[in-house]
Amino acid sequence: MRYHSTVTSGLQAVIRLVHKSPYVVQLEVPVDKAVAIVERQIKRYPSITQTHTTRTALRKVNLPVIQLVVMPPNGQTITLFLFSNQVPLGTREMWSQALDPTTPLTWRNYELTQLEKGQISWRLSRQVRERYGVQLTRLITGRGGWNKVLTPGGMRRQAKYQLRPEVAHTQVLKLAAHLGRYPGLGGVRRDVIALARQSTRLWQSTHPQRPYPVWPYQPYVPYRTPRMALLSDLQEGVSPGGVERGLDPRHPQPPHSEGTTVEVAQ
Repeated sequence: MRYHSTVTSGLQAVIRLVHKSPYVVQLEVPVDKAVAIVERQIKRYPSITQTHTTRTALRKVNLPVIQLVVMPPNGQTITLFLFSNQVPLGTREMWSQALDPTTPLTWRNYELTQLEKGQISWRLSRQVRERYGVQLTRLITGRGGWNKVLTPGGMRRQAKYQLRPEVAHTQVLKLAAHLGRYPGLGGVRRDVIALARQSTRLWQSTHPQRPYPVWPYQPYVPYRTPRMALLSDLQEGVSPGGVERGLDPRHPQPPHSEGTTVEVAQ
């Protein structure tokens, strides 16, 4: 069994499957038990390993077709997605609608979405969008950032801390470059563009006499051949190589780099 060794590969695999298989189960499992759990799922749902022709024939006679996507590992855990065209009878799993707008399918910093014209894509999760919005506001206006100051009476109080315009300009562009490292899927690009517009509005209202930071263009990510690696290699300690990292909402990291952080003054 193979897993997707990059974030983009896994995200695109989900997009391809959810069109015909809108029901999903999300399993978070330890890496060292992943092979055994996958083998157990294959025994329960043999269609996982069937050919495309066989799966098409099963759909035509209205039988459930289950397919498996194994995402890149995150530390000691790895995510398994089961997708199906219908909820299997006698299933033990809790199946849900992957595109339910109230509880969208979420993985790392992403949530599945349906765009205005019906295309299925991934976007930044609500929590992550809000965090970046707050970060922009703090960088440009100082709102939400506080600095301890000493009063004449010797008492400390909290005061708003605003960066000098030239420092804020540099920090905003660093944040823009950071966001540009997300895969350029339609929903993600839309969120980044919205943050860029927020940045411009805040800058023009806060520093109207200074040119605003111009965010770089984020290109669309083209369809790519899936990048896969053997799941058993993870248990043997073999480095997959070239793994893109999703962003942790608590400590955002660019998904295409290791250990790169955005320098943000607090």
